[in-house]
Amino acid sequence: MPYVFGVDGGGSNCRSILTTDDGRTLHVGRGPSVNYHEVGAGQATRVISKLFKEALEAAHAGPRECKAACLGLAGSAREQDKSTLSPLFDNIFTETPYVLVSDAEIALASGAMSDSGILVMAGTGSMVFGKNDHGQTGRVGGYGPAVSDDGSGYRIAIEAIRALLRSHDGVEGETTLGPVLLKHLELKGIDELVVWINSDQATRRRVAELAPLVIRAANEDDPAADAILNQEADTLALGVDALHKRLNFKENVQVVMGGGLLLHSSYYNQLLRRKIMYLIQSAAVNPPKLEPIFGAALYAYSLAGIEINDDLLDSMQRSYRELVKKLPLQTAPAPKIEPKEPPVE
Repeated sequence: MPYVFGVDGGGSNCRSILTTDDGRTLHVGRGPSVNYHEVGAGQATRVISKLFKEALEAAHAGPRECKAACLGLAGSAREQDKSTLSPLFDNIFTETPYVLVSDAEIALASGAMSDSGILVMAGTGSMVFGKNDHGQTGRVGGYGPAVSDDGSGYRIAIEAIRALLRSHDGVEGETTLGPVLLKHLELKGIDELVVWINSDQATRRRVAELAPLVIRAANEDDPAADAILNQEADTLALGVDALHKRLNFKENVQVVMGGGLLLHSSYYNQLLRRKIMYLIQSAAVNPPKLEPIFGAALYAYSLAGIEINDDLLDSMQRSYRELVKKLPLQTAPAPKIEPKEPPVE
C-alpha cells in the first residue's frame, strides 16, 4: 500500500506522520528539536531517521512503499541550510523522493489551506513568512535569537529580565515581574537570576518558558510587562505589513497566527491581531485551519502526485485524532493564558 511521510520540526520539538494514499493516519511520532543550528546536523539526522524507521515499522512497510516525504524543519529556509542537510537526508530517504522546506512553509499550507497568505509564527522563536498568488515567497525575521526573534517567547522573556534588572538598579520604575520570575525559576534573588541567565542552564527554550508569565503580568496591568508586549507585538505587526507590501498581496490577504505562544495566549494573540488589522484593515486574521503536521503531509501528497480532496482531508484528520488520543503525553503542553478582564478587541 502506498504511504507518505511528513515531519513538522519546530524549534522545541518535532512530530512525524505516516498516512496512506487515501488519508488514513497510521502512525504519529514525536521527538526533540531538529533545528540543526541548535542541536547539530548529526543529531537532527538521527532524530528524523529514527522517526522514519518507527513509522515504517508501525505500518509493516518498506521504504519503497513510501512514495514521498516532506521535511518541514526550523532553520532550513535558506539554500545554504538545504545544501548542508540534503546530503545527510539523501542517506535516509534512499528509495523515497523527499522535499526539504521550512517549518513556516508547511504551517502556512495547512494554516491557510490556500496557495497564498501570510503566516506569523511566534513560539520559542518567531518569523513572518508569506507566499503570494504567483508563488513568490518572502520572510521577515527568523534570523536567530542573537539578532532577531522579535515577538517570540524568548525575546519577550529576555526583555522582561532586562526590565527587572533595570528596575533593580533604579533606572526604571517598579515592576511585579521580580517575584513572579524568581518563583518560577526557584531562585532566591536578583544575584541568583544574574548567575542563571549567564549560565548554560538558561537555554533558549528554558528562557522562552518565562514568556507566559510576562503576558499574564501585562494583562494584570504591570507597566513594564505591558510595554514589552506592545513593543514586541508592534514589531511582528510591522513585519506582516512589510511582507504584505513586498509581495504585493491583495488587501484581503489571509494572515494565519501560528506558533505555541500565539495559540496558547488569547491575550497576546488578540493584541497582535488588533495591530495587524490596524495596518492592513481588511486582512483576514485567523488561527490555523489545520495543524502544521498536516501541511507536511499535504506537501508529500503533492510530491507523490496523489490528489488532495475533502475525503482525504477528513480521513486524515479523523484518524489522526483517534491515534493521538492513544499516545502517551511526552512533553507538557504550553500553559494557556486566559485574560481575567475582557481581551483586547
